[in-house]
Amino acid sequence: MNNISFLLIDDDQEQKDKFIETINEINQEDAMNNLTYKVVKTPEEAMVELYQNYFQAIIIDLKLKDEDNSVTDDEALSGNRLLNQILEKEMIPIVVITGFPNRVTDNINPEIVKVFPKDEPLYGVIKDLISKYSGSVFKIFGSRGKINENIKKLFWDVIPTHDDILSPLSPDKQETVIIRYISSWFSNKYMFDDKYLNVEPIEMYMFPNPIKQVCTCDIYKKNIGENSCEYYMVLTPSCDLANKKIDEVLLCKIKKYDDVQSFKAQLDVYNNEPNKSSKKAEKAKKDLSKWFRNSHSESLRYHFLPKVSRFSGGFVDFRSIVSLGYNRENGDIIDEAYIKVGVITESFKRDIVSRFSAYYHRQGQPEFNCDSVLNNL
Repeated sequence: MNNISFLLIDDDQEQKDKFIETINEINQEDAMNNLTYKVVKTPEEAMVELYQNYFQAIIIDLKLKDEDNSVTDDEALSGNRLLNQILEKEMIPIVVITGFPNRVTDNINPEIVKVFPKDEPLYGVIKDLISKYSGSVFKIFGSRGKINENIKKLFWDVIPTHDDILSPLSPDKQETVIIRYISSWFSNKYMFDDKYLNVEPIEMYMFPNPIKQVCTCDIYKKNIGENSCEYYMVLTPSCDLANKKIDEVLLCKIKKYDDVQSFKAQLDVYNNEPNKSSKKAEKAKKDLSKWFRNSHSESLRYHFLPKVSRFSGGFVDFRSIVSLGYNRENGDIIDEAYIKVGVITESFKRDIVSRFSAYYHRQGQPEFNCDSVLNNL
C-alpha cells in the first residue's frame, strides 16, 4: 500500500488544481495507492504544516512571495529560503517546480532534489516521488525511518545504562565516545544474526574515506596514462599512522583479476558455460567462491576485493609492495600522483591486516626425507 502524504507549496490556483487532479487520477489507477495531500500558499504556512504533520514528499514552487514581497537576489527568493529551511530540518524527497530553474539555490543536491520547469507534466513528477519514497534510502533516513527509530532506542534504552561509564569523562570526550559507540552498535546490530549475514560487495568499501589523513586499508589510485590507472592499498599499521611516527607509508598493489591466472581460468570457465546450473558451472562457481573467501590453495599471497560500480576490484598482492614518503605535518602521502579514493570498512579491515601479517610470519621447517619417515612408520 502506497500511503504517502504530499505537501504542495504553491500560490498558483491553476497549478494547485492540476496537482489535485493528478493525485486523484493516480489514486483511481490502483487500489494500492492511498495518496493524500495538503496545499499551502506561503512559506510560513508550509513551516507550520511541517512542524505539526508528517509528510513523505514535498512539491514546492520556487517563486513564492513573502508577506513583505521583497526579492533582492536568487538566495533571497522566498522559495529558496524555504527550501534551505526544509533541507536543514527534513530528509524527504523534494521536487521544485519553477519557471526559473537557473535560479534555484546552489545548496541542493540534484540527485535528491529534482528541479522541473512549470510545464512538466505532474503525473510523472508525482510517480517519481512515490518511487523515491518507496525506495530504501528515505525509509531508512526519513524522520520516521529505521535510523531515527534506532537512535531513539539508543537514547531512551541504551545510553542511560552507560551513565556510570560516561560521567567521569569530559564533555568533549563523552561526545567522541558516544559517536563511536553508536557506530559500533549499528554495525553489530545489522552484521550478525545467529551467524555472520551474507553481505553485498559495496559493504566492503567507503567512498570516499571522510578522513583526510592516511588510514590503514585506504585505497589509492595512481594514473599511469590517459586512460589507465593502478590501485594500491595502505597496509602500514594503524598505530604508526595514528601517532605519525613514520617517514614512509607501505602500500600493496591491487592486481587486476586477469593478472591472477588461476582465478581468471576458473572465471572464464564459469562465464563461458551457457548453463549456469550445469556440473561444470557449479564446480567453477565452487572454486571461485574459495577465492572470494580467501581460502583457495593458491590465494595465500592475495586478498580478494569485489568489483563495485565505483571500483574495479581485484586482488591485494602481499608480495607487490611500495613505500612512499609520508608527511608528518598533514598525515598524507607526499607523492601527489597517488590519490585517495576510498577505504575498506571496519568489518573487513582486520582480516586483511591479519592475513598480510600472517603471510610474512610464515616460518616453515626443513623438509623431511619421505623414505625415512615412511620406514619409521
